[in-house]
Amino acid sequence: MINPLQTQPHLYEKPSVVWSALDALFPPFCCNCGLLGYELCPDCKKMIEILDGMNLCPICGDIMPNGIICSDCQTYKPCYDQLKSWGLYSGILREVIQKIKFNRRLGLIRYFTASSVEFIKSWNIDIDHIIPVPLGKSRHHSRGFNQAALIARPISKKLKIPYRPHALTRVKETSSQVGLNAKEREQNVLNAFEGDMDINRNKSVLVIDDITTTGSTLNECAKALGVAGARKVYCFTLARTPFSKNQIEEMEVK
Repeated sequence: MINPLQTQPHLYEKPSVVWSALDALFPPFCCNCGLLGYELCPDCKKMIEILDGMNLCPICGDIMPNGIICSDCQTYKPCYDQLKSWGLYSGILREVIQKIKFNRRLGLIRYFTASSVEFIKSWNIDIDHIIPVPLGKSRHHSRGFNQAALIARPISKKLKIPYRPHALTRVKETSSQVGLNAKEREQNVLNAFEGDMDINRNKSVLVIDDITTTGSTLNECAKALGVAGARKVYCFTLARTPFSKNQIEEMEVK
């Protein structure tokens, strides 16, 4: 069980020596309003729509009117035990994640570590180690970093839970999920991951990514970890899209 005394709540992470030096040389400005001194100012962060307290499917975390198990999870239970997300991928949070991934504004990640840690602590789950969703080699080479790893590692450090990036590998290069409907997303990542049995056997693991839309990627990760002997697989993302799986399919038809 995560010990609530292991971490202290903070609005923002305390900057490292490197970040402090960079901030002194090149003062940051808020990515939304431009306020000097922050990469994301407190007022803009407050505008992010937090999912905690909303009516969600207790398994996949999809937005549900009554907070009941969604029809998809009733018909075909995912390979993970639970998937939860911190905020809604819209407005400022959408802008922040896009700037991290495509504009290399990596300093923005530290503004969400404390919030993510508190969210995971309140989840009240047992975790033996934390795993980031791995990128394919070609995409990692072109981007230069794995945003899931950059999100997961400081969370692991704050929770004092081992970080195991090699517990899960991507064994198949996949194309971007952007623009694909739910069925296409499932096929795109089918059998794309492989878990390490020596690391995961009989372990309860937390898989971390930046965004989830249909949960296809995380489901394949969980499937691979289950094959590798994981006892429990939980998934956490910083954000989830505001559309359910069924809404995405409807949009593709239209």
